[in-house]
Amino acid sequence: MSDYYKALREMLRSVRLACGFSQRAVAEALGITRSAYTYYETGKTAPDIPALLTLASVFSLPAEAFLHPEDFAGLESARRRVPKRVEPDLSHIGNLREEEKALVACFRAAQAGNCPK
Repeated sequence: MSDYYKALREMLRSVRLACGFSQRAVAEALGITRSAYTYYETGKTAPDIPALLTLASVFSLPAEAFLHPEDFAGLESARRRVPKRVEPDLSHIGNLREEEKALVACFRAAQAGNCPK
């Protein structure tokens, strides 16, 4: 068994247990039988790409966690690697100083291909 498949089966089991899901619950989310899902965790078969994407959704993990399971120790490390979306604070945008306005104007000109040097 390759290192990838070994890491994947170990990750599937540890993440499922950490989430508190039964094999049956995960199998239902995938639209497969419990025994088919058990094969994923035992390494007899491996999930296809659509199943991996569904698993990422079920476990609230980035899909890359299943593409590189050896890089993720478990649920918490995988979740920590998910970048948090932070909404920018734009309340100060109308209070730009003159040099900031000049930078914005230069940026806009550069986007159009004619920024003054």
